[in-house]
Amino acid sequence: MKKPTLIVLLALFLLLGTTYGIMIPPFENLDEVEHFGVVRYVADTGRLPVHGDPSEKAYHYRQEASQPPLYYLLSAALVQLLGLRADDAEFWRFNPRIACGPNAPNFYENRAVFYHNPHREGFPWQGTLLTLHVLRVWSTLLQAITIAGTYALTRRMFPRSPWAAPLATATVAFNPQFLFVASGINNDNLVTPLATLVLFGLVGVMQRGLSWHRSLGIGVGVALAGLSKLSGWLLAPLAGLVLLGVALRSRHRWFLSALTHIGLIALPAVLLGGWWFWRNWLLYSDPTALAPMLELVGLRGSPIYPWNEFGLVFRSFWGQIPCSFYPEPFYIPYILLTVAGTAGVFLYWARNPEERWKIILLAGWILLVLVGWIQWNLTTPAPGGRLLFPAFPALAILWALGIGMWGRPRLATILTITGLALLAWGTVGQIIPAFFAPPPLIRPEQARWTHSSDAAWKETPEDESFTIRLLGYDVHLDDREFTLDTTLYWQTARSLFEDYFLALQLVSPVPGDDTLRWTYDSWPGGGNYPTSAWLPGKVIRDRYRFRLPVADFPTQAWDLQLVLYEGPSMRRLPLFVGGIPAEQLILGRYRLPGKEPTCPESARLSADVRLGESVALTHAEVVTDSNGVRVTLCWKSIAALDRDYQVFVHLYDASGAWVTAGDGPPMSGAFPSSLWKPGDTVLDVHYLPFLVEGGRVAVGMYHLEDGTRLPVTIGGVPIPDAAIPIWPVRP
Repeated sequence: MKKPTLIVLLALFLLLGTTYGIMIPPFENLDEVEHFGVVRYVADTGRLPVHGDPSEKAYHYRQEASQPPLYYLLSAALVQLLGLRADDAEFWRFNPRIACGPNAPNFYENRAVFYHNPHREGFPWQGTLLTLHVLRVWSTLLQAITIAGTYALTRRMFPRSPWAAPLATATVAFNPQFLFVASGINNDNLVTPLATLVLFGLVGVMQRGLSWHRSLGIGVGVALAGLSKLSGWLLAPLAGLVLLGVALRSRHRWFLSALTHIGLIALPAVLLGGWWFWRNWLLYSDPTALAPMLELVGLRGSPIYPWNEFGLVFRSFWGQIPCSFYPEPFYIPYILLTVAGTAGVFLYWARNPEERWKIILLAGWILLVLVGWIQWNLTTPAPGGRLLFPAFPALAILWALGIGMWGRPRLATILTITGLALLAWGTVGQIIPAFFAPPPLIRPEQARWTHSSDAAWKETPEDESFTIRLLGYDVHLDDREFTLDTTLYWQTARSLFEDYFLALQLVSPVPGDDTLRWTYDSWPGGGNYPTSAWLPGKVIRDRYRFRLPVADFPTQAWDLQLVLYEGPSMRRLPLFVGGIPAEQLILGRYRLPGKEPTCPESARLSADVRLGESVALTHAEVVTDSNGVRVTLCWKSIAALDRDYQVFVHLYDASGAWVTAGDGPPMSGAFPSSLWKPGDTVLDVHYLPFLVEGGRVAVGMYHLEDGTRLPVTIGGVPIPDAAIPIWPVRP
């Protein structure tokens, strides 16, 4: 497994990286807008940006203005060399309903940070989009050096372990997060390959001894890495320690030798990088230029131990978009890889004492990068795993050695590489589209839905030029898994110039009750297909799958409501159903489990009260207050009912004459009986407006349309009129 293996791995990496770059919408990569802004500014002006300059708003480079300049200088030179332009940048519109973070209620929905029009962003690219994609490919090519460097470094360090080089290389090449970063505009894409080349040079010094050209080359590499990102300067102490160690090993005039070669490293660092620190001192009175950056990104409010954020670092090391992590099962294979590789390294250390210096070198670099990240993370919240990528090749080499220690290393290598490649391809083929792909457009004759709709949103009934129609919809609510699967079939009559928002809401079905259990607000397409991008006449199949949050409500029914509204004003668009103005559009009424209601223990009935074969009355309490009579009932569902029943609550005076009634659906309509399931407890309260001395109450259930009552038995004995007597009325 030599050059052909490397060529295959490089080809697969370039294929995956390019595919990532195409699939990820413009500027949805990590901090891509800001990095692109720096490149654009340098290309346009020939100068480096400065914090506080009025151009900051136009170019949107924000905190990246104080980053070391090498990546941006090279990228800007490429832009000018190819005659690219970015003067039509219209991509700074933020998605106002973005739902960020791992705990956002809808996993895949509304994760696009910016406005996107897929019909304008597709190939062939022009203007800003062409510049963006060229720079993405350029970044991927830079990281190809990391891939080749990882392979070469492993071969140089561990030639007796032939499986290690392809496995370490694949671990880097097929890390979804590494691919994500490599496919975007980011200075990580220059510091990582340069750090890998410096490590390769240091191993050469340790194996072949000191020479002025090796030391000078390492010094140039350190300077270039430091000019790419501040973490690149961490290579300087590593290089100094390595040269000192090699000089000590020679013993003869070791001090002079070490001093000379460390000077050869320091010389290019001063010549190439000194001007940058001096410039920063003049501009910001801070040679690192971190002070103005921290003013923008903010300081950490209170100290936090780095291990408190280990989970975030681990997940973002393997897979993250700017606004979310991936589903939890995604990380399981990487946990296994990390544990197996790390544990195996200790076995390798024990069995190969002659190669421990190599492990110390790799571990030393990892430790330096880790300490640098900890210091930065203690200063400002920065739990991003990609900040450890300069040490990723070293980590991958150690893990490769460790995995090979568990027996049959060739088979383990083949299986691990295959698994990593499939995971990387699955990420770009399944997970990334789930975050960012717009909904499919289908021909009207292809559209199939469960529920037809004649709902339309327009200003007047006669207005046919401006219309958004809902042609149909599918809804499935799983009340065991708390998932709501909704597909909406949209169509517009003409091009729209406004970006309207949709809201899917679970609202109380009780008339006059505005309780809102849950709402999801977004541009259509999960935030990826704003209405101003819609094509007239096309049918849009807009699917949403939600995991509903647990809420502090009893088990009951909720109406699924669909709303369209204007963003800034929150004005609802006029709705017409069948050409008639309507207040709301209800897609269905659905049962959602909740907390068990607490029935008053003092009201528990000693007798077995049954209504037909489906319902039992377990508690009943009648209490007077200033407003009249409050009747509290607890129903227990025994078997499913196929109809909605009303509850009748009748008040009689002492002589038995009927006085008044407080009939109504269970829970005032919040829980229709057709949605009850066996085991449900329904706490049902009714009010009677009159006070009657010595009165009594009778209750039961009947069907509203035909008046048919559910038969009642108490202790197995049928009750006349199917009315359960409850007395006395307690003051």
